[in-house]
Order: sequence, then C-alpha cells, then structure tokens
Amino acid sequence: MKNKILIVAAHPDDEVLGCFGTISKLIKQGYEAYTLVLGEGKTSRYDENGGGVLRN
Repeated sequence: MKNKILIVAAHPDDEVLGCFGTISKLIKQGYEAYTLVLGEGKTSRYDENGGGVLRN
C-alpha cells in the first residue's frame, strides 16, 4: 500500500508557498500527494476611486 498525504490549502498556491519543500521530499520518497483547495482563487481589489471592493 502506498503512503498518501493530503495537503489542505485555503487559497490556490498556498500549498506551494507554504510547504512545497516538504511535499516534494515526500513525493520523492514514494508518497502519493493530493491537494484540497478551499477557496475559488478569485481576487478582490479596491476600485480606482477608493470605494468598495470589486469582485471578479
């Protein structure tokens, strides 16, 4: 049976920025890796007039 790991991230790229070295090391050791991303990855920006937040 292959060892498996689950990486849970709030936003896309969080797993890469937060723990990619560990993930890479475990994959090289034969682990099977899965990623669960909880957010949509959309960005929020303030409008040009300093008003509310624009949503994509």
